Amino acid sequence: MNPTPIDDSQSWQLLADELDCWRALDRTPTLWWRDDDAEQDSEALQRLCRLSREFAIPLSLAVIPAGADESLRPLFQFTPRLQALQHGYSHQNHAPASKRKCELGDDRPLSDIMEQLSRGRVRLTQLLGQAFVPALVPPWNRLSEALVDQLQSQDFVGLSTLGPRQAEVASGLRLNHVHIDLINWREGRCFAGDAQVLGQLINHLRQRRLAEVDPQEATGLMSHHLAHDEGCWDFLERLFGFLDDQPVRWLTGAELFNPAG
Repeated sequence: MNPTPIDDSQSWQLLADELDCWRALDRTPTLWWRDDDAEQDSEALQRLCRLSREFAIPLSLAVIPAGADESLRPLFQFTPRLQALQHGYSHQNHAPASKRKCELGDDRPLSDIMEQLSRGRVRLTQLLGQAFVPALVPPWNRLSEALVDQLQSQDFVGLSTLGPRQAEVASGLRLNHVHIDLINWREGRCFAGDAQVLGQLINHLRQRRLAEVDPQEATGLMSHHLAHDEGCWDFLERLFGFLDDQPVRWLTGAELFNPAG
């Protein structure tokens, strides 16, 4: 991603300006919120769900099946429009040290990967019922191209990685990716700052408006509740409060990935 270079003093006004451009075209930006790495209830996950409830924003929670436990159930019962996606199987790296981390890559048999993913899908269906949308979120946002071609045969309906999509559907799967990362992973795993994060948001909205990327792909916000510092939490609250007064539409996981959503 190559966000528009801006500084903190400009960033919120530039976001307002971009939304004004959409309004002038009588268009409503669509957004969605994906949070990764959920396995069990925690103080951080409770905090995330409170934000979802407070601002009435749908949350798509990418859940790791191997570690998912019963403590997740109450969150889905008491948080409106909270839905689960499947975050790989165990979030375990299988790539050699010379490669970037990947659970679902080409470094082990495809049949082994598919067996684990199928097991994980069944586990989340049993645990979360209708709150589970069988769309795959690969750990580290990476997966084998060969795997994509096999997912529909295992009853997956969608796929979500990172960056603008090249097509709406691939191998029978609905594609909806994320475009905004809150965290600076290389320099301390901390909040990346207003200018950096809002730059990503503004950039994808502008590219959609100008049809430089797929205009129909909802702009995706990615968070990682277990890795948030106070800067991340503060930013989410400010962003949601700002957008609460704007003509935007937040989409649920079912709306994004289910064909009849």
